[in-house]
Amino acid sequence: MPATYRRERSFLPVPTTRHHRAISASISPLDLTEANIKQVLDDARVELAQLFDTSVGITGKVELADLDGPYMKIRIGGKIWHKRSTVLSRLGNYLKQRISAILEVDIEDEKQLDDSPENF
Repeated sequence: MPATYRRERSFLPVPTTRHHRAISASISPLDLTEANIKQVLDDARVELAQLFDTSVGITGKVELADLDGPYMKIRIGGKIWHKRSTVLSRLGNYLKQRISAILEVDIEDEKQLDDSPENF
């Protein structure tokens, strides 16, 4: 009779220091304010570190460009590791998760989604 193996799941604790805060479903959504959006964009640099890894020369910056009620536009500049459209999508999801009143996250200018090296 062949041996069967059962793999036990191991869950490692997620560090929750000042520089790395775990996002969970239990965190209350923030109010929709410019200050909160800027804070969440700063938090995203830590939480989505693979998008903004400065140790490999990634200089990408993301900023709030415009806020019109529940609709916001962001500005993307500098070198980005992933496709800019991917960064926009991931940041949009992250922002909506943290600030549930946001309905749409868009780019300030479509040219900012151009991944050509001359745009860095």
